[in-house]
Amino acid sequence: MASTHPLVEQVRSGQSRELQLLAAQGILPLSAQDLIPLQVELVASESPEISGYARSSLEELDPQLAATFVATEASEEVLEYFAVNPTHPFVLEALLRRRDVPRRLLVDLASRLGADLQENLLLRQDAIIEEPEILVALEANPELSVYSRRKITEYREHLLPRDRQPEVDAGVDLRTLDLEPEELEAIDRVRQLPSVGERDEKTGLSESQIRALPVPVKIKLTRGAGRTLRNILITDTNQSVALSVVNNAAMSAEEIAMVASSRSVIEEVLAVIYRRREWVAKYKICLALTKNPRIPVGVAVKLLPKLGVRDLRMLSKDRNVSDGVRSAAGRLYRIKTK
Repeated sequence: MASTHPLVEQVRSGQSRELQLLAAQGILPLSAQDLIPLQVELVASESPEISGYARSSLEELDPQLAATFVATEASEEVLEYFAVNPTHPFVLEALLRRRDVPRRLLVDLASRLGADLQENLLLRQDAIIEEPEILVALEANPELSVYSRRKITEYREHLLPRDRQPEVDAGVDLRTLDLEPEELEAIDRVRQLPSVGERDEKTGLSESQIRALPVPVKIKLTRGAGRTLRNILITDTNQSVALSVVNNAAMSAEEIAMVASSRSVIEEVLAVIYRRREWVAKYKICLALTKNPRIPVGVAVKLLPKLGVRDLRMLSKDRNVSDGVRSAAGRLYRIKTK
């Protein structure tokens, strides 16, 4: 519920810079219920000073106090702020337990939660049934624990109705790839190399071994590759290999969004994504592209009109994107909120 406190209204009116500075610094005599949402709003202020103070205040907020507020009274905007920005585990745990937390935030968090919080997320069977993409994103988490992997398998087998199952790839059967004898020999040779990084269950090769394969073999492996193998090959430095993944593999919208936000893939892969209308028509992919500083400024600016005011406001203050994107997002935000 929006605050009706007169001080809050005065700060929001923007008529007093001094009041905005005091609110950003947490000096105004306001309760946490009034002050925290106000500071979240002030993070998007056009004034770097006000924005900086508000962000610092939120970062220094007592975790127990923040967790209590997030668990009971926080609006969707506040939940999104704490989900996106570096946050104490207490606060994230409270967010994960909120029954009405937007499922899109759970999908986003699933890809980067630590092992302890993964267990909290997996307790949210109600959310997983509603949004099975949570499991897909969790499975792509580089810190996925053994326990979480086992629970994901159990949920797919017993929790989700068949018509709500997320896409699960069958992976690569090396016998179906029409590999030449010398290519099979190359695979056998890399199996003898030290195993470093995530292992692809279908091929039995680790990330370091896959990267050591000859380019023609890696290209053949992209055809029908499972998620783990795709994640490795799409960041390959060889353009032909990376493009073969994005052009040939069956990738979910969530996975494409993750690739679109990556700074590890080559620019040619990003170009394939932003040139496909069916992909940029999906909000999460469009947002990921605009936030990626490796996307050409002209392309990112053209995508901005597709975004909602909340994301435009965040982009207008995001120091990780170019000045052109940031200023264009700010102009569009002001137009949409008039």
